[in-house]
Amino acid sequence: MKIVLVRNHDYGDINTRLPESLNKIRGILPPLGLAYIAAVLEQAGYQVVIIDVPALNLTSQDLRQRIIAESADIVGVTTMTSTLKGALEVLKIAKESSAITVIGGPQLAIYPQETLSYDFIDYGIIGEGEYPFLNLVRAIEEKKPVKEIQGLVYKENGKIYANPAYIHMNLDEIPFPSRHLLPMKKYTSIISRDPMTTMISSRGCPFQCGFCFKTPSDAKYRMRSAKNIVDEMESLSNEYKLKEIMFYDDTLTYKKEHVTAICDEILKRNLKIRWESPTRVDNIDIELLKLMRKAGCVRLRYGVESGDRKILKLMRKGIDLDLVKHVFRLTKKSGIETFAYFIIGYIHENIETLKNTLSLAKALHPDYVMFTVATPYPGTPLYAMARDEDYISGDYWRDYTLGLRDERLPYFVPDAQAWISKAYRDFYFQPTYIIKRLFRLTNLSELRKDFLATKGLICFKMQRAQ
Repeated sequence: MKIVLVRNHDYGDINTRLPESLNKIRGILPPLGLAYIAAVLEQAGYQVVIIDVPALNLTSQDLRQRIIAESADIVGVTTMTSTLKGALEVLKIAKESSAITVIGGPQLAIYPQETLSYDFIDYGIIGEGEYPFLNLVRAIEEKKPVKEIQGLVYKENGKIYANPAYIHMNLDEIPFPSRHLLPMKKYTSIISRDPMTTMISSRGCPFQCGFCFKTPSDAKYRMRSAKNIVDEMESLSNEYKLKEIMFYDDTLTYKKEHVTAICDEILKRNLKIRWESPTRVDNIDIELLKLMRKAGCVRLRYGVESGDRKILKLMRKGIDLDLVKHVFRLTKKSGIETFAYFIIGYIHENIETLKNTLSLAKALHPDYVMFTVATPYPGTPLYAMARDEDYISGDYWRDYTLGLRDERLPYFVPDAQAWISKAYRDFYFQPTYIIKRLFRLTNLSELRKDFLATKGLICFKMQRAQ
């Protein structure tokens, strides 16, 4: 059997809060989830193709031609709720080609029935997709019943059934992602050295931030072994001559012994490669920072989110602003760059709380910042609050899934667009920041990226509210 896996564009994401002018130049990262599914399928002997639409810069017509040309038996696509329209486009085309269609991703954990209500979607997968997808392919090939497959959403006699989510416990059992199926030279990040790629060292997140959707995978925190992780890092370094790896864990340093073991293994092998990761300020200390720097860590991305204590509490972030300032000082002292994430326009925000956030962003002196406007995603405490307090009528995201609503969600703060524009410009156009960046430039590639970023700020534009 031939399987085609697709990541489509997100043009249908009318609720994106990313600035349009910066989103265009921030880079494209590989679809790691699809590459993992492909690896498991290939290990079982199946022929797999991945079509990464944004990386290949394909139009809808290009995509149609590619899907038809592949003549796949099964076409699979991944989606979040906000990017569902792009996924539906893929599956419509696939069904026109008589392929069996499968959809997975976070969307299925919230609205499995609604998603499978479309007649051109045959199956859905809830939870981690590698082995449910493999089991489904085998069942289809062998013409066996599918209803016992864990994580599967299926149709039977006009009804839709959703089995419990699948979570794989031993991550070392999963083969490395099939990156050979991806256009590896197309992936880049505006803050990294190219060529680059992404990796994960763990799955799951024990924290309960109010704005973050919790996937079934988050229910149990699991780690790969240090050997398995560094084996992949070494393989990537040798095969693709990568200059930087971006870990995409929710919190790499959640277990200190985990990241310590990774660093020790890197140092033991004398592996020379730059890497970065996200983490939290309450999962870091100076000894760990020094070890990470020694092992090649060049950048840590911290979710600060707000500079106001009341808003932080509302966000359920569970961190203290004094600790934030302390950890940023420690990180800089260790020689590791800092990246700070902030959310603008949270529910109950006002001018005072917004100013506190902008002031903190400057006071921390991070090397990079990213500001996004608060979005109430489905299944989050923020979404529940927005509905309870009548910011949103009914179940917007359910109606969006069913195609019954296409208006854009309102901002909690009416002038949020103006605030985020101010936040970016006030931070990145500081004379001291500009001088610091100029002195740190080491090659023409970095100069080009900084030029594009500056252009995106000068021509700053949010997606137009509809």
